[in-house]
Amino acid sequence: MKKLILIIILLFLFLAKTTQVVEAKLLPRFRTVSKKGVGFSSGVVVSPRLRPDRKALNVFFNNLSKAKNITYTLIYQTDGKDEGISGSIDSSSGNSTTRELLFGTCSAGVCRYHTNLSGMKLEIETTLLNGKKTLKRFKIRA
Repeated sequence: MKKLILIIILLFLFLAKTTQVVEAKLLPRFRTVSKKGVGFSSGVVVSPRLRPDRKALNVFFNNLSKAKNITYTLIYQTDGKDEGISGSIDSSSGNSTTRELLFGTCSAGVCRYHTNLSGMKLEIETTLLNGKKTLKRFKIRA
């Protein structure tokens, strides 16, 4: 009798654990398209990469024909002070484009780069062709 109860308990635990794994696979909101970028449920692919000298963030956009408009905002801290960059891309830019977001300012061909960067966050908001909006956030590690 004790063996039967033990078998039933083990069977119940096995089934409960299997159910949790199946549910976890259904929960992600965004899917990974490739190692190079993250695809929204809209099909737009965004791939942020730090420039090798770490003075800028290169953001690659692909499948832009799936969206009406894309806005991006990069926020970071330099020496405890908040800084940021924002911009937008519309569907007339072609199917793919790249933006280089400098950590600093440039004027008359002279660039002054910020130092001691921390808390870098990139937000991409996509307006789809049907009017719906998606938002994706990236934490950038320096």
